[in-house]
Amino acid sequence: MYFDESAWVALGFIVFIAIIWRKAGSALANLLDNRAQKIRDELSVAENLRKEAEAELKKFKALQGEAIEDAKRIVADAHVAADRIRDIAVEKAEESIKRREAQAKAKIAAAEAAVVTELRTKATSLAISASKELLASELDAELGASIIDESLTQIAATKP
Repeated sequence: MYFDESAWVALGFIVFIAIIWRKAGSALANLLDNRAQKIRDELSVAENLRKEAEAELKKFKALQGEAIEDAKRIVADAHVAADRIRDIAVEKAEESIKRREAQAKAKIAAAEAAVVTELRTKATSLAISASKELLASELDAELGASIIDESLTQIAATKP
């Protein structure tokens, strides 16, 4: 076999490319492998961050649920407290009304008793005045003495 110059140039070029490919190919493969590893590491970090974010989201949703339940409980407690305060206020108002009503009844009873006493006193005074005038105008001395004696015996009889 006979090789001419162009065959030797082609053979030299092929050997040169093979040597370059061997050296540059391993460097290129290393470069691509490093790039792929870097991408895998970044994906792994991103996945870890996503998992952490989901865990935080779940935690915050749980805290939000607890806060909502706490708010509902606080509102319910406030309603119960307001009902209790209203019931106590109504009870105190009813007691106050009953107390004032009793005081008013006592004042009315005292006023009635005072009026009755005053009326009795006036009636007694009028009866005595009328009796005096009647006795003075219609009684003579002998009849007056007999009424006085009779009254004294009745008074003595009533005393023990």
